[in-house]
Amino acid sequence: MIDKLNLLPWREERRKQHKQRFIGLMASAVLVAFLANYGVVQYLDLQQQQQQARNNQFQQEIDLLEKRLAFLPKLEEQRKAIQLRLNVIADIQQSRNRATQLLNQLPNVVPGGVYLESLNLNSQRVGIKGVGDSNGHLAALLGGAEQSKWFINVDMHSLVTTKGSQSEQLSQFNASFDLTVPSFAQPKVNKVAKKDINRGK
Repeated sequence: MIDKLNLLPWREERRKQHKQRFIGLMASAVLVAFLANYGVVQYLDLQQQQQQARNNQFQQEIDLLEKRLAFLPKLEEQRKAIQLRLNVIADIQQSRNRATQLLNQLPNVVPGGVYLESLNLNSQRVGIKGVGDSNGHLAALLGGAEQSKWFINVDMHSLVTTKGSQSEQLSQFNASFDLTVPSFAQPKVNKVAKKDINRGK
């Protein structure tokens, strides 16, 4: 019986063991909480860095698009300037050929018996004065001018009947019309220019 007796303060020893176990559990809990908190902080920081990198990339793309959009008005101005130059070139070509076109087309509308005394070309407006040996010939002149694709806005301003040197009746007239260029005779440079400009749009 004597050798089975425990003379040590077992209750105090058990209390110390419980205390040490509790301290160990608390330390483990604190360590786990610290590691978890540290992991969350690191994860959030990584997410923030990745989001910031994406934001920077988006901002760079936005800046690039803004630069391109800002350049569009300049391209439009250049296109208009080129179109204006091409129109000027086409007008110059037309003005150079206008007198030649007029002289080439007049014989097609002036019938026999009608004689031109003067011819005036002012921009696109053409004025003619002359005499005809009959009103029928003058009517043929006006009809031919109105049917021509080169002449528009044909007007007869005055018609005076007089006697010629051999007592024949002559009709003095004053007429005008606009000289135009039909679509089939438009300068090729203008058509090519329009194609090039349309490609650039």
